[in-house]
Amino acid sequence: MEMDAAEAGKPQGQAAPPDPTLAQPPARRHVPAVVALPDYLVRHYRWAYLWRAAVWFFDHQPIINTVLFGNYRRIMNATLRLLQPARAGRTLQLGAVYGTLVPELAGRLDDLHIIDVAAIQLAATERKLRAAGLRACLGLMNAEHLEYEDDSFDTALMFLLLHELPPEARRRVLQQALRVLRPGGSLVITGYAEAGNTHPFHRFAPFRSILNAAEPFLHGFWNESLPSVLAECASSVGKRVEREEEVPIFGAFYRVVRYRVA
Repeated sequence: MEMDAAEAGKPQGQAAPPDPTLAQPPARRHVPAVVALPDYLVRHYRWAYLWRAAVWFFDHQPIINTVLFGNYRRIMNATLRLLQPARAGRTLQLGAVYGTLVPELAGRLDDLHIIDVAAIQLAATERKLRAAGLRACLGLMNAEHLEYEDDSFDTALMFLLLHELPPEARRRVLQQALRVLRPGGSLVITGYAEAGNTHPFHRFAPFRSILNAAEPFLHGFWNESLPSVLAECASSVGKRVEREEEVPIFGAFYRVVRYRVA
């Protein structure tokens, strides 16, 4: 089911994984013929998300927790709380993620949809769901061009996603998420907080340089106002958003925010 490293690195596109329904999978799939891998993903993040060895390596809890400076559990728990699973309804997660978040979500939500542009990431997600005996609907899809109708979800989640997107792609993803969210729905965004002058990681230039080398779009994300960008994106699809709750984590180095679509 997985692609090899050579296939994963092709920017022109990738074949969809075979439909596994005959094997009684824990996931229902939305499988188009071909989805092109974004150039920025291949160019900057092949090492983290498209190589088979990397997918195996990073999807271990100690590794993920180390990358997040020991904060994975706190970040995940805050995300689950703000997501309000009992009220989440039809939920869209934009981007498959490493770690235990997906099984946690699938165990609490009755109608979970997970999309990703990389088939190897969906295959890894499916393995985790299968191991836990859980189900979700998996879609091979670019978050910049969601193949869902307007107002078709109650909740959308972005977990450590936005800082890995170039500015133009970031806005398109936000626009698409807001487009498919119904009025009264919730958008939960988990990620880095804006850069400030108090946190040691923001003030220590050598650390910033190392982190920005690994995350080439983080500097821009750090220095833009997420509420302002969201307001612009919501307006472009005829909606607006209201911030309901924000949880700072690790001295406000990370944050989880829930917005309501008005």
